[in-house]
Amino acid sequence: MELSGVELSYLVNEIKSKTIQGYYVSDVIPVTRNSFLFKLHHSTEPDIMLMISTKGIWITNLKFKPLEQNYMGEIIKSHLERSKIETLHQPDSERIVIFNFRHPIRGLRILVVELFADGNIVLCDERSNILAILKPIEAKHRTLRVGTVYEFPPRRGIDVVTISIDDFVNMSINVESSGLQVVKWVGRITSLPRKFVEEIVLRSNIQAETVENLTLDEIRRIYFNTKSLIEEITTSSKHNPTLIEDEDGNPVDVLPIPTNATANARAIMVKEYMEGVDQVLSYQIINLGRKLKTTHIESRVSALLHDISEQDRAKEQVIAKAHIIRKVAAELMSIPYEGPDIEFSESFTKLIQEKSVNIFNRKGTRYLEVAGEDIEFQRNPARMSSMLFQRAKDLERGLSSIDEARTRLVGHINRLKRQSDSIEAKGAAIQHVRNKEWYERYRWFITSDGLLAIGGRDASSNSAIIRKYLEEQDLVFHAEIHGSPFFILKNSHSLDNIDRSLQEVGQATVSFSRAWKDGLYGSDAYWVTPAQVKRGAPTGQFLPKGSFVIEGKRNYVKGLEIQLAIGIIERKEDFFLCCGPFQAIKTKSLIYMGLSPGGQDPMNAAKKIKNELVSVLAGKTKQTELSLLQFVKNMSLDDFVRMLPTGQSKITNLVREGLDKRIDSPMKLKRNGLVEQSN
Repeated sequence: MELSGVELSYLVNEIKSKTIQGYYVSDVIPVTRNSFLFKLHHSTEPDIMLMISTKGIWITNLKFKPLEQNYMGEIIKSHLERSKIETLHQPDSERIVIFNFRHPIRGLRILVVELFADGNIVLCDERSNILAILKPIEAKHRTLRVGTVYEFPPRRGIDVVTISIDDFVNMSINVESSGLQVVKWVGRITSLPRKFVEEIVLRSNIQAETVENLTLDEIRRIYFNTKSLIEEITTSSKHNPTLIEDEDGNPVDVLPIPTNATANARAIMVKEYMEGVDQVLSYQIINLGRKLKTTHIESRVSALLHDISEQDRAKEQVIAKAHIIRKVAAELMSIPYEGPDIEFSESFTKLIQEKSVNIFNRKGTRYLEVAGEDIEFQRNPARMSSMLFQRAKDLERGLSSIDEARTRLVGHINRLKRQSDSIEAKGAAIQHVRNKEWYERYRWFITSDGLLAIGGRDASSNSAIIRKYLEEQDLVFHAEIHGSPFFILKNSHSLDNIDRSLQEVGQATVSFSRAWKDGLYGSDAYWVTPAQVKRGAPTGQFLPKGSFVIEGKRNYVKGLEIQLAIGIIERKEDFFLCCGPFQAIKTKSLIYMGLSPGGQDPMNAAKKIKNELVSVLAGKTKQTELSLLQFVKNMSLDDFVRMLPTGQSKITNLVREGLDKRIDSPMKLKRNGLVEQSN
């Protein structure tokens, strides 16, 4: 699959709309020699995985680990990590994308991605001086290497987006174009791939085969259908994405709109064009990873197959030789003994001529050679026959050693193939990234009453949950402790009795506050209605970011123990790691453990929690347990650290009985906070 300029234009605009507002590069992973995975982080929005490759740029739902050595990896990482995406654009409709990154120390950094020919990736400073380049170029039209200034390649012609009807007409009367087939001519003018060019010609209902036979009306139809198709490709509302598969069901291409090219292909619909691009181009990377991991195995198997072929050839030669020797021996046996001059007898002479038997002298001794095997010549034909039969038996006896060697080689090949199959079954070093729910960017849990509670992690997210998600039916929780987060209990009026939820959200509020870091035993929280939360400071006063003014009566929840639990819940056939008040996590989790202040720093606590979960689940045989084990193994330590409160934590108990009370009815969380059964 090769992305055209207009398809790339859509991807650039789509990525731009999602990444340039507040996102920064939190990590750069060099996946292959030609591909880099950029992890983009935002203080309040979900992380974005952006793949930048010589094959294309796209947002992926996969996390990749390095598959090949990449010398540019450390350079790009050092220059772009912690930088913000300032802009990205595509010059005209060229297959080039330019990223502007703003680093807090290094300043402006420019990343140029060229997607034509074999592709290239170039890192430049603010003056376009090349700092690193994937593939240095020494060509007639430009030189690109470290230390030179980046130059664009020569323009290919007219920009297809801005092309006019006059351009089409002028190109049609060009002498060089007159004898071209219409399809080739349209492809040359537009620089579009054949799949789109053929669609344009088909829609235009062209009768002429060559350009010189085109009428003015046909040229106009080609022009307007070209503009129409470009608009369809670059406008998401007009998309009807189609994924093309090969005979084995592997994704090989994706089209933003259906064309005649999909009529006879294995085509399936996908939700979004970006999703289809992710499937096709990520599959190419995954397939490369598998090949890289199994190349040495395939080479070894190939060498062993060659050895088996040689063994089979040797066996055939031995069998053929033994057959000839036996045949000569049988005929010698039939020759009557005629005295000392047997080699001059008519029967023996005929045998030598017909069977290519040789008689020769070596160091004064005469020998009989049959099929490359020598025996000492005897005047008695019966004795020579017996010696030849014995030689044939010796040769055939050696076949067993050839068969044993062949069996060992076949066994070795089978072991290598099983190893290769195992590697392919595991796939490349990837992990599927589930589309996160909106509330997962904050602290969250489900109360025992089935209500959603969300809380801030810092000043920015405190401000975000109040300004973006607080609604009339909610309750707002806070504590009179320095560093207390705001928590929102969603849709609190939906139930008559929410006493348990009030206790649990209050406990979460104090436990995720400074009280945890200070090692306090207990504290109080309070709740108010949305109308009591004022988002602006009183006249003449300053309100810090993430702070709000609370007016009116505060409803206290007192005597709350500083205690949390971390567990894994199941919903819609997905697992979620969640940290919250002990009783709520206990009620909803398949497996969980209690947490209290003190003990280990967040990273070491995360390691211990993950190791404990893996230890408990290892050796289990039920499908749910196996899936849960894989989920825990795939989670990074950062995922666990993100769940934990600020400060030190220790595990108080590990409960594994939750697995026996598996949630049989998947739950669906709605933005209003209600938990409903999903069909």
